[in-house]
Amino acid sequence: MDIFATIIVTAANVAQARTIAAEIPSGEGMFTAGLSATGNAPATHYIASGWVPEELVQTLTMCIVSDLSPDEAMTDKGLKPCVPSAT
Repeated sequence: MDIFATIIVTAANVAQARTIAAEIPSGEGMFTAGLSATGNAPATHYIASGWVPEELVQTLTMCIVSDLSPDEAMTDKGLKPCVPSAT
């Protein structure tokens, strides 16, 4: 069953999370949006959000999983999207 989830992973664990996600249909390309406390690089965390298989969420134990929207989840964790123009 698919569930809606916003998933945040640390930069240290992003490679493992991407590998796990790539094993599910449509999981390729997850965790590409970088986040940091300031909105500037380097990214300290990565985010993915949308409808995903429940078993994926259960497998990604190294991640923060929330049913909040991406904006709310980022705010909750004190993170902003990493963009070159962020100040």
